[in-house]
Amino acid sequence: MPEALNMALTGTFKYVLIPADSSEPIDTREGDKSGGLSDDFLAKEARRYFFDQSGGDARAAALENASPEEKKALADQIRKQAADAAGGRAGPNKMSQMDDEALINMVRATQASASCEIMAVTVPTKLNSHHAVSIYGADDAKTRNLPINARATAIMQACGHGAFPPGDDGSPGGVSGDVFVGRCRDDEVGDVWERVDFTCDDANPGSEWCHTARTSGGGGGHGGTAGAPSLSGMMTQAFGGGGAGTGTMVPTAGGEAEADGYRWSQTDDEVEIKFSVASGLKAKYVKVNFGRKSVKVTAAGQTLANGETGGDMIVDECTYTIQDDKESGRELCLSLAKRVETNWGYAILPK
Repeated sequence: MPEALNMALTGTFKYVLIPADSSEPIDTREGDKSGGLSDDFLAKEARRYFFDQSGGDARAAALENASPEEKKALADQIRKQAADAAGGRAGPNKMSQMDDEALINMVRATQASASCEIMAVTVPTKLNSHHAVSIYGADDAKTRNLPINARATAIMQACGHGAFPPGDDGSPGGVSGDVFVGRCRDDEVGDVWERVDFTCDDANPGSEWCHTARTSGGGGGHGGTAGAPSLSGMMTQAFGGGGAGTGTMVPTAGGEAEADGYRWSQTDDEVEIKFSVASGLKAKYVKVNFGRKSVKVTAAGQTLANGETGGDMIVDECTYTIQDDKESGRELCLSLAKRVETNWGYAILPK
């Protein structure tokens, strides 16, 4: 009988690192499965790897050692971007009212948090024995212009996902940068979630599990995703360490923007925030605290967001749901009801 979520898990599991450079071998690694969903070894390892790879510590140090003139230039850049995104719409721009120190502290908070992008290769179904496979990549891969990972892209396409949209320069699209790939058994009816092996042999697009994934009911999907730069991307541009990006951290009308760890959009009366979460996450492992002007979100023991919102909210009308999206996998979606119909300059300002 498989271990249930509320029982102790023991042993190890295998997962792989697929370098973007196809001349480098795929590396099979081993992790401890005892953390289960709430303290998943692979998710933690991926966040640490991509934070280190992107120079997170170096960027934080650069900000700490930046001259007053450099800090002022960054603060002015943030205000200008927020004002351009507002497009002259009525209502106060929160960022325009913040002093330089408050804006720099907001950027500093983003440098201290490690995150990654999780792409659902398959979702658990009866046909695939309730096995979910996910790809873990750098959440700023596009911002840093990381190279296409041909092997990871081939796995996605072999599992029934459609062609990826091309880059802004017309170059072929796909999964970018180094990635980890892991598998879990997720049987919601049986209340089971545990890591199981994913090896180099499984990384072959011709594998039987890929064939199953692209059949009806096999758990595969369609399409790809593209993201906008986050605050950390702006930091990279300001202090070096990566390629320039385009986009905004404030969504335009009908659009969506990306911050560290989530995507968000807004209308005159509502803000929607989407977090990518583990495929096996269930509502009982999610806790959301709405305040008049604050929100704290935890999932499986991990704090996803905690801070001040861009405006006052009608708490009784704020809600959250968990859903599966064919393109981006499992998502935790927050709907924040604005008390005043005005444009927010940001979704959540980290504490």
